[in-house]
Amino acid sequence: MKNKNNLSRRDFLKLTWASLWGLVLAACKIELDEETPTPTATNTPMPEPQKDSAPVVEEEPTPTNTPTETPIPCFKLLTPENEVWLPAIGKVTFSWEPMPGAESYKIEITLPNKQVIFFETKESSRDQYLEAIKMDGLFEWLVIAYDPAGNVICTTEPFTFEKEKAPASSSGGNSGNNDATTTTTTTTTSDIDE
Repeated sequence: MKNKNNLSRRDFLKLTWASLWGLVLAACKIELDEETPTPTATNTPMPEPQKDSAPVVEEEPTPTNTPTETPIPCFKLLTPENEVWLPAIGKVTFSWEPMPGAESYKIEITLPNKQVIFFETKESSRDQYLEAIKMDGLFEWLVIAYDPAGNVICTTEPFTFEKEKAPASSSGGNSGNNDATTTTTTTTTSDIDE
C-alpha cells in the first residue's frame, strides 16, 4: 500500500521538471500570468485598378556584352602524393596534370623554415635530387601555370611531404638537376656507436 506522503518516482520527476522550468522561465523574466495579445487577421480589400491606366509590364533586363570572370578549373598535382614521407637521399619526380594553354610552369617548394625555392620548366614534371635540399622536416609544394604571354593561368592546391634528416656524412656538391648522380651511404648496425 502506498503512503500518501511519499511521491512515486514518476511524480517526483514531474515535480522536478516543473520546478526546473519555473526557474528557467523566471531567469528569463518570462511571466506566465500576463496575457499575450493574439494577432487577429483583417480583411483589407485590394484597391481596384483604375480603368484608364495602362497595365504594368515588368521589363526584362537587357543582356550586356560585358564578360563575367569564370574561374578556370586548375590542374592537379600527381607526385609526390600529398602527405607522403620521402627519404633524405634519392631522386623524386614532381609531376602534375598538363594545363591546357600553359606555356610554362613554376614549381614552388616551401621549406620548413618558410623560405621558398622554385624551379621553372616547360614540361609537366621535374626530377629533383633530395640531397640538394639540405633541410629535413615538413615541406609544401605547388605548381603555377603560365600562358605564352607570361600571365598566370592558375595555381594548384598545395601538397605536403616530409623529408627525413640527411646522414651526417656529405655526398658531395650535387646540384639537384636531372643530370646529377647520387652517392648512397649505407649504415649498418655495426657502424653505429652504442
